Amino acid sequence: MSLSSSPPWNTTTKAIVAVSALALFCLLVWVFRGLLQQVVLAGLLAYLLHPPISFIDRRTPLNRVSVVLLVYLVLALVVIATFSLVGVTTFQQAMDLSRRLPGWFEDAVAQLQSLLTQLPESLTIGPLTLPVASLVPQLPGWEDLLGQAFGLLQPLLSRGGSIAATFVTGTVAVLGQVFLIFLISIYVAIDIPRIGGMIGNFAQKPGYRQDAERLTASISQVWAAYMRGQALLALVMFVLVSVVLGAMGVDNALGLGLLSGAMEFLPLVGPLIGAGAAILVALFQGVHPFGMTPLQFALAVTVAMVVLQQIENTLLVPRIVGGALNLHPLLVLVSVIMGASLAGLLGAVLAAPVVASIRILGNYAWHKMLDLPPFPDEDEGREPAKTRSRETGNPSDSSAAEPSPQLQSQILTPHIYPLSFEPVYKDYIWGGRNLGTKLGRKIPPGIVAESWEVAAHPHGQSKVASGPLAGYSLAALNEHLGERLMGQAAASPDFPLLVKLLDATRWLSVQVHPDDPYAREHAGELGKTELWIILHAEPGTELIYGLKAGVNRQQLSQAAVEGDIESLLHRVSIRAGDAIYLPAGTVHALGPGAIVAEIQQNSDTTYRLYDWGRTGTDGAARPLHIRQALDVIDWHMIEPEIARPPVLPSPEGWTRELLSDLRTIGGPSPPALRVPAGTSTACPYFQVERLTGRPGSNWSDICAGDTFQIWAALSGSATLRWAGAPVALPAISWLLLPAALGAFELQAETDCVLLRIQPN
Repeated sequence: MSLSSSPPWNTTTKAIVAVSALALFCLLVWVFRGLLQQVVLAGLLAYLLHPPISFIDRRTPLNRVSVVLLVYLVLALVVIATFSLVGVTTFQQAMDLSRRLPGWFEDAVAQLQSLLTQLPESLTIGPLTLPVASLVPQLPGWEDLLGQAFGLLQPLLSRGGSIAATFVTGTVAVLGQVFLIFLISIYVAIDIPRIGGMIGNFAQKPGYRQDAERLTASISQVWAAYMRGQALLALVMFVLVSVVLGAMGVDNALGLGLLSGAMEFLPLVGPLIGAGAAILVALFQGVHPFGMTPLQFALAVTVAMVVLQQIENTLLVPRIVGGALNLHPLLVLVSVIMGASLAGLLGAVLAAPVVASIRILGNYAWHKMLDLPPFPDEDEGREPAKTRSRETGNPSDSSAAEPSPQLQSQILTPHIYPLSFEPVYKDYIWGGRNLGTKLGRKIPPGIVAESWEVAAHPHGQSKVASGPLAGYSLAALNEHLGERLMGQAAASPDFPLLVKLLDATRWLSVQVHPDDPYAREHAGELGKTELWIILHAEPGTELIYGLKAGVNRQQLSQAAVEGDIESLLHRVSIRAGDAIYLPAGTVHALGPGAIVAEIQQNSDTTYRLYDWGRTGTDGAARPLHIRQALDVIDWHMIEPEIARPPVLPSPEGWTRELLSDLRTIGGPSPPALRVPAGTSTACPYFQVERLTGRPGSNWSDICAGDTFQIWAALSGSATLRWAGAPVALPAISWLLLPAALGAFELQAETDCVLLRIQPN
């Protein structure tokens, strides 16, 4: 029975199931609330360790499970070594603080009240005399207000003074719980890369899946910036406070440093508790250095703590945490108080990022209820290019106001010029660093497998790099410019093409892409026909291109399930300059040692048939899609070969080849590839021409309103001249020429190889 034969649920049934599931979830949380704190702490530990684990995983042959176990083992050894070196002293000082702080606080309150009764009647400063004693009684109820204020601070300081000791002694007393937290955290750390995908999989429709991915990314950014930032701040403040107070001769300097570091996880309130504890210790310690009185020494420590807090707030916080929460300070304070009342110290620590996450979800829900775009920054707005990093694409300043859709149309319409874009990088496991080392591109750290050069796909949006439209996404331009960008002949309102660079340092998975009907039904997007142009290939580099003769569906299906299909795959050697046409349904895989320029339909749907026995970043085997792959394979693609593309007429100084032609498929042509005379052999989705020019050669062309063009320089350099200022086209760069651009001319500055890409 097919899935479509199952009767749909009505609204009432859906509501009952949803409410029942929510009630069951709440019941389970309540029953197992005793484990909730350990699970939360384990998750936080895994989250804090995720960056180093991923860094090691990407740069070593170890799988993720081994890397996770190694990192946690190193962490355990570091904790044991650190405790062995400074733990005893810190333990003693923390215990001393926990015993003395409550009594010192009471003494401080008593002394302050006594001090207020002993104020002089006046204070003379030069020619100015202030009636101090007569001013204080004029403040109505000041004694009650002072008592209430200290009444509120007393439990905070008392609790703060015992946190360090509780932490240290608790590690010994609840060793079993610590082991449980470590064990749970290890499993969470292994599965962290899959969590985003798991959340996205709840949303079956592509649009909602995209929303889920955007929300997950936004919330993850908040938690990453806040929790990891606070952990780094805690370590820095522990060192700074310990060193400064130790140099000043304050007792229990290490304990006070540990307290100040731990209090960094309590926004707004925590630094006050740490500073207050240091001042009390300075006021009541037995010996005061430098011949100072207790009050003078406490004042000196106060100044030192204020200076440290200012260093933290002005230098450290903006660089480490930044505006991660984007919450008003009053809301942060209220959330900390509410979190403490609901879940104690852990609730106070997690309150701020939880509220920031709720703000993101609430903003999304509010926009959806009002039928507004849920992500206006990408769907309708503009980000100035100067606020974005070329390597990361992350905004560094969100102060620029977003124009309304009506104003955007007015702004966008007059601006038609050659468009260059900032690349979108992808770090798949088969990538490397060759886009930088071989092609001279500036790429971000780590693995770079793909660079999306011209893209308007939900999984990657190109942003205009320069000019009046800088910062706009290609999708936003397409929406507002319409025919002026795409042309009158556009078959669809969506941008049809996607242009990439690929760096294969390992085999890509053996894969196949669906055609349009299958992709629309099962993935909600276009199919994926593509063309590869080999820019660089190491000697002996191969690719898998179709199947061997005699392979049928049953044979391939059984081999794929058993993970032994290599003998059924057709391999061909490649070299720089080869062009490989891959219509949808072609079984293929790019081999290590190749750098490729890829022109394809605007799709990201891939069905893996075989993955060389590899595991993903989570340590588990990467998922295969054998059933879908078998459904879409073109069984006529039997042992195709790479042939030289046809040469077309061209102006003097140029050689022009048509790469997107079915005649590039050679070998033992099956009947399906024997095209009758007079029948077009061109790719139905795009036309790609390669033009090889000599220095000084000119190519005249026009964008007359029917369609856009994409031009690329694969080697050498050229200059594009049009009605506006000339635009340079250096090696490995791309320009999108809007349909309304008009006449233009390309002049070869050196020996160069260019591409001209147009949709069909």
